[in-house]
Amino acid sequence: MTNDKRSPGVVHGGGSTWTWVVVHGALLLTLLLAGCGGGPAALTDAFPDADAFPGWTPVGGVETFERENLYDLVDGQAESFFAYGFERVAVRNYESAEGAVLVVEVWQLATPADAYGLFTASIAGQPVAVGLANDGDADPGRRLAFWQGRYYVRVRARQELDDASLRSLAEAISGALPSGGERPALVGRLPSQGLVERSVIFFHEEISIQDELWLGGGNLLGLGPETDGVLARYDAGDGVARLLLVQYPDAEGAAAGLGALEGGQIGGLVAASARDNLLGAVFGDLDSVTAGSLLAEALGE
Repeated sequence: MTNDKRSPGVVHGGGSTWTWVVVHGALLLTLLLAGCGGGPAALTDAFPDADAFPGWTPVGGVETFERENLYDLVDGQAESFFAYGFERVAVRNYESAEGAVLVVEVWQLATPADAYGLFTASIAGQPVAVGLANDGDADPGRRLAFWQGRYYVRVRARQELDDASLRSLAEAISGALPSGGERPALVGRLPSQGLVERSVIFFHEEISIQDELWLGGGNLLGLGPETDGVLARYDAGDGVARLLLVQYPDAEGAAAGLGALEGGQIGGLVAASARDNLLGAVFGDLDSVTAGSLLAEALGE
C-alpha cells in the first residue's frame, strides 16, 4: 500500500502541472494575506521619507532588530518585550535643520492584544489621538506613543520640541500601518465604578506587572504566553486597591493559581477566588466586604 500524502484533488502526473499549482497557489496566498491588512510589505515601509515629513531628514537607513539582537537596542530590557510576543522592531532617526533629533521605533508584536498590552505597560503621560491609532499616550514635547493593529509605535525627541513635529511624524506612520485591533475581552470584565483612569495593564507574564504589583518574582501564579491577565487600580477612599484577573487555558490552571496565591504569603492580599478558568484577587487598602463585592462582579458571580 502506497503512503501518498500529496493533496487530494490535484493531478500529480506531470511536473509542469504540479509547478503551475504551486506557483499560482503561492500567488493566491500572497494576495489573500495582503488583503487581510496584516502589515506593510516590510516593516521599513512604515517610515516616511523626507518628502512626506517636511523639515526633517532621515538619518541613515532603518535599523531592524529581532530576538537574537534585541539586546543591542534595549540592553537589560529585552525580556519585557519578549513577554508581549515580540517579533521585530525597526528604528530610524530624523534630524531637523536646527539639529534636533527624533528617534522612531515601530514594534511588531504577535497579535493586537500584545500591542495593546505593551502600550498599557508603557503609559506614562497624557491621552492623545493619533491618526488611525486605537490609543495614544504623550509627554508633550518629548514623547508620543500609540498602538494600532499589532504594532506599537514610539516617537521620542532627544530635546524638547513643539508637539506638532511629534504628532506629524506619528500620524504619517499611523497612515502607513494597517488599522484595526481590539482591546482583549478580559479588559471588559473590569468593573467601571472606582476604576482609576489609564491604570489598566494587560499582560501575559509576571515581569510586565512587577513594578505595579510584587508577587515574589518566582512566577507564583504559573503565568506564561498562554495566560492572559489584567491589573488595574481602584479608588479606595484614602488609599488604592488593585484588582488582578488571570485567565488560564483551563479551570485546573486557575485552581492551581488560587492555591499558590493563598499559600504564598503575598503582602496586601485581601480577597481571592476562582471561577472556571478565571482567577481574581484584590490587594491593598480595601475592607474584605468591599473587596469581595469587587471580585464577585469581576468574576461574574
